[in-house]
Amino acid sequence: MKNIILIFVILIPLFGVSQHAVVPSQLYSWKKPTDRLAQNVYGSTLLEGSVHDMEYLSMSSIAVTPSKKKTDLQVPANEEHLLLIKSGVLTIRINDSTWSIGGGSVALLMPGQKYSVQNATNDSCTYYLMKYRSKSPMDIARGAASGGSLVRDWNKITFKPHDKGGIRNYFERPTAMSKRLEMHVTTLKEGIKSHEPHTHRAEEIVLIINNKTEMQIGEKFYKGGTGDIYYLGSNVSHAIRNDGVGTCTYFAFQFE
Repeated sequence: MKNIILIFVILIPLFGVSQHAVVPSQLYSWKKPTDRLAQNVYGSTLLEGSVHDMEYLSMSSIAVTPSKKKTDLQVPANEEHLLLIKSGVLTIRINDSTWSIGGGSVALLMPGQKYSVQNATNDSCTYYLMKYRSKSPMDIARGAASGGSLVRDWNKITFKPHDKGGIRNYFERPTAMSKRLEMHVTTLKEGIKSHEPHTHRAEEIVLIINNKTEMQIGEKFYKGGTGDIYYLGSNVSHAIRNDGVGTCTYFAFQFE
């Protein structure tokens, strides 16, 4: 009996460590939000698990139905959240500030942040919600010193053209959960590869805003279109190419 109890005690920490499967570097597709999460808010999980720098990371598709009322939400005290608007107009209130933001806009929310969302239009409103919790100790002071929670409106981000298309730089900063979180949007001309296969220490998520792409991850090739996501692990070789007609546009954000 003592041996059985000892084995059980030893296994308890192991079960805790392995509760989240490792997220593979591959393509993940948009899903229609179907599960009710809160008043007027529905969601579906796109990917979920642990990654190199995060003990927990998930991406979900979220829909906010039209309503005259706002829905109050709060980020858990041990997580950080990132919202990326896919379609429609979302009204988001953080502290004493309110924004109405459309496709391509983002909101970065620090641990414990209270906020509200509302779809005050008659049209559909959808966004991606990324939740993450770092393996390293959370640093609230670091996140606050870098500006705390923020909103970036697509319409106020400057487009900078270059020979392959162009770029919109959103931010590069430390957060409570990351030593560095960098986000930009790339526009790529038809048939062009952004770069040859390469690796970097930071993990990366690429989110396709429009058109068709082909992503090489290691020795495999994936075809991703509007709404799809690529997760690229730390030091995983990758390269993306515009596989459609006309320009393609996509988010790229790195974290470590």
